[in-house]
Amino acid sequence: MVDMGKILHSTRGKKKRQEVRHLCEQHNQPLTLFCEEDLELLCALCTQPPDHQGHQVRPIEEAASHHRLKVSSYIEPLRKQIADLQKLISIERKKTLELRENVGTKRLQFLSACEQFRQIIQRDQEEFLSKLSDEEKTIEKKISANIIKISKNISTFQGLLSQIPEYTMLTDVELLLQMKSFYKNSEVAFPSTFSAEIHTKGCSFPLEYSALKKIIKTFRADIILDPETAHPNLIVSEDKKCVQYTKRRQDVTIFPKRFTFITAVLGFPSFHSGRHFWEVEVGDKPIWEIGVCKDSLPTESKESLSAHQGCWQIRRLENVYDAPGADTILLLSEVKPTDIGIFLDYDMGQISFYNMTDKSHIYTFTEDFNQQPLRPYFYVGPDSKPLRISIGTD
Repeated sequence: MVDMGKILHSTRGKKKRQEVRHLCEQHNQPLTLFCEEDLELLCALCTQPPDHQGHQVRPIEEAASHHRLKVSSYIEPLRKQIADLQKLISIERKKTLELRENVGTKRLQFLSACEQFRQIIQRDQEEFLSKLSDEEKTIEKKISANIIKISKNISTFQGLLSQIPEYTMLTDVELLLQMKSFYKNSEVAFPSTFSAEIHTKGCSFPLEYSALKKIIKTFRADIILDPETAHPNLIVSEDKKCVQYTKRRQDVTIFPKRFTFITAVLGFPSFHSGRHFWEVEVGDKPIWEIGVCKDSLPTESKESLSAHQGCWQIRRLENVYDAPGADTILLLSEVKPTDIGIFLDYDMGQISFYNMTDKSHIYTFTEDFNQQPLRPYFYVGPDSKPLRISIGTD
């Protein structure tokens, strides 16, 4: 009983001390009220104008009861938000795993491509070195045979040289009898030296040309034009390999995929994966745009398209060559292209353009195609000179 009394006395003392502490700092009066607008404890003097004039003020007990209930109502929403955030964490962790899988896939694709090109280069190297070695042996044999022939001539001339003193001791008749043989032997044709020049082809080609040859040979695609997408002022040839502009508007059916403002046409087939290469003959045409676009490209657009709209291309506008949407200005070689090569590596997300006239690289776009189908794109421009898809000669 005594111990319980001490505990009760101690608890009352603490409460008393707490009550003493809860005094208004401004008026030194007990804090008995609560302002709902400012969420502040007040004493009776604090409610006088002007500080809290017009505010809802409650007694502490009433305000505390109200806010206890209000705070309790936050339990379920907070639990739900915590659960939702935990789900987000789970989703983000799955994305990390997905990212690792994607990186792993890209890494394997890249290493596979490197291995393919390594094998190609290895085969080219072995083939070239073998041909070079065979030609070296052939030339060495010819040089050796020529040396033997020259040595025989030297022996013949040395023999003639040694006979001259003997001829001076002969009688006139004996000397003249030997002259036919002497002159005949002295008129041996002087052998020409043999050239050591190497004729094996391929040793002087630049590396990018050799790689481009393999791309052309391995990944060439048979592209044709889609007449149902061609602008009404464009004429597509019967073999669907050539397109040109005409001032006379054609009487054609307006399909949803047909270009109605831009004088452009799309090609077949559409690509969903893999590597594909094709060439377009541009000749001296002053205005053109060629490349690759999304199958969902808006054909009713009135302005030139760019990479930001899902159309990756290079273009010529008179004497200016550029790539709409590219971060850098293109710097073409001194050789102006009459044929453009387009290499689409769908899995690696790259579209590369080559100047087939001098076999030089022009530009490469790197994009994420988001598994959307892509199609060849051709902008013909307002002049009558045609664009033609190459038939595949190297």
